[in-house]
Amino acid sequence: MIVLAGGTVFTPLQRLAQTSVVIDAGRIARVVPADAITADNNAAETIDVSDCIVCPGFIDMHVHGALGASFSTTSVEDVHKICAYRAETGTTGLLATVGTAAWEHTVAALRTIGDAATTPVGSQLLGVHMEGPYLSPERPGAMRVELMRTPDSDEVTALQDIAQGMIKVMTVAPEREGGLGLVERLAAMGIVPSLGHSDATFAQVAAAVASGVRQATHTFNAMRELHHRDPGAVGGVMAHPEITAELIGDGAHVDPEAGKLLIAAKGWERVALVTDGVEFSGLPGGVYQRASGVTVTVSEVLGTRDDGTITGSASSMNRNVKVYVEAGVPLPHALAMASAVPARQLGLGKTKGAIRPGADADIAVLSQDFRVMLTLVGGKIAYRNPELSAG
Repeated sequence: MIVLAGGTVFTPLQRLAQTSVVIDAGRIARVVPADAITADNNAAETIDVSDCIVCPGFIDMHVHGALGASFSTTSVEDVHKICAYRAETGTTGLLATVGTAAWEHTVAALRTIGDAATTPVGSQLLGVHMEGPYLSPERPGAMRVELMRTPDSDEVTALQDIAQGMIKVMTVAPEREGGLGLVERLAAMGIVPSLGHSDATFAQVAAAVASGVRQATHTFNAMRELHHRDPGAVGGVMAHPEITAELIGDGAHVDPEAGKLLIAAKGWERVALVTDGVEFSGLPGGVYQRASGVTVTVSEVLGTRDDGTITGSASSMNRNVKVYVEAGVPLPHALAMASAVPARQLGLGKTKGAIRPGADADIAVLSQDFRVMLTLVGGKIAYRNPELSAG
């Protein structure tokens, strides 16, 4: 049993001052005023979090790697390294995101992620997000055009078999030939079809929603822009409440004022903060070579090619929450966009993304300046900042 004693708890929508959270057998047992915890809990490890924010652990639906490792790997150790690092940033669950690659590399990565999930370390592997390969060459972003494939429903069935059912989200360009049929197949298989790397018009987004699209991948980035005479894919994402919009929260991929416009248009309930963190996340600033062979210059926030093209984010989820709080988003909403919203989107809202009795004890404890002090995954301590002492 663990007691997180006396913190400011965000459920995330309710703020509960001087509150303790009792954790038992991997779940939240009680959420009570701090003075309700008495000496009868001698068997518990009590951790003083009185100066901290206690909130649901973050769930990152779009993350590629960290510390030089990528989920597009054949190494279980690389997968574990990424998950351990992400736990240090308050992320308790994630979708291992596999970008567009050669078929044999994709197959190998899916098998490796499946193997790694049987021996969990750090953040929980909640599944796989396939970012491609059925994308638009018109909106490649950092993806390699020559590796994109024509939508093929039979291939998706084969990929899901290889992944042993772990594919939960797939990014597609629904305007491509066969794209709507692919969206329908994904929805029928229980995979969330996510519009992204797409040159779709507003009308084509509407058709995609009718076919089953329910998510948008890194909204604004690598999709047809919003224009007053051509609302495009961005306008379609904003207009359709069926779509939950990913938003890279680093403040660089999307200016926070533009992000706030998205939140205003859709409501925070339909916006999920993601990192889109790639393999140079967590590394010191400098020049690195990605697995694809592309050379990138890395800062604390993102990586860029020599021509200025953004190649991925290095910002952590706790930092992304801070960016949007400082931009004026209420703290409960920012926390929910990083936890409750993705939990609901993945069908996990009954057990994750909230601090309440009976929920999984996936919890992040943050300092007042959003540094991660403690991360619990399934009631077990996955990361503990040395500054946080037991009380």
